[in-house]
Amino acid sequence: MNSFKKIDIVEYRDSLFSEKTDSVASENKLRIFSDSKELLSLLCTPTMVKELVVGFGLSEGLLGNNSQRSWCSERIEILWKEEEIEVHLPIEIPEAAATLTSGCAKGVTFAADEKLQEVRGDLKISASTLCELFREFQKRSELFMATGGVHSAALCDKKEIIVFTEDIGRHNAVDKIIGYAFLENIPLQDKILLLSGRLSSEIAVKAVRAGVPILVSRAAPTDRAVGIARKSNLTMVGFLRGQRFNIYSQPDRISEK
Repeated sequence: MNSFKKIDIVEYRDSLFSEKTDSVASENKLRIFSDSKELLSLLCTPTMVKELVVGFGLSEGLLGNNSQRSWCSERIEILWKEEEIEVHLPIEIPEAAATLTSGCAKGVTFAADEKLQEVRGDLKISASTLCELFREFQKRSELFMATGGVHSAALCDKKEIIVFTEDIGRHNAVDKIIGYAFLENIPLQDKILLLSGRLSSEIAVKAVRAGVPILVSRAAPTDRAVGIARKSNLTMVGFLRGQRFNIYSQPDRISEK
């Protein structure tokens, strides 16, 4: 499946109407099954589907973690249909049904932030390096530049971006990163998570559960997200634009030089 589609539209510009072709982001329904029962459905961009499913399961505590792994990722079955994608998990999970919308409000979550553990790791990064990484991050948003309809996320260390994802949903983009890191055995306690969208409480919970010490976005956080970050020792950075940003929690991980 393609991440975007070409469609014919009518554009109005400078007092004139004209016909043109435009790119729009693809939006597909993803249905996740466990033991032949539908666990949940969500809307997503049809890329990195396995990473999305694994990341969602890990960040919501449905698949345990590295030390609790009792399933094999190679046994995840993905069925590509015309308008939707079916994923069958090789593990029995308590039955639940929900729909995760692709909008910017609230996504499905089975996680409770009250039980979050404190983020560990002694990662430190300079402000100038962080700004440079985010500048590179924004240059990679090819699907956004083509459609204007997706969110981006990336995992990086202090030198470079390791993996970059895009999706119509902020939560999906983050889950793809978490899933990719798990499947590729990439440790997260010394990594930075970059985002294009708002830092909501659900995003903060996902970062804390994954063990990422620094979470960065060009957008604003919510008060609940800041509270989770401060409680969990997560460094949260918002409004990163050019050479400016705000640090909302644990500023000791970011130095002037």
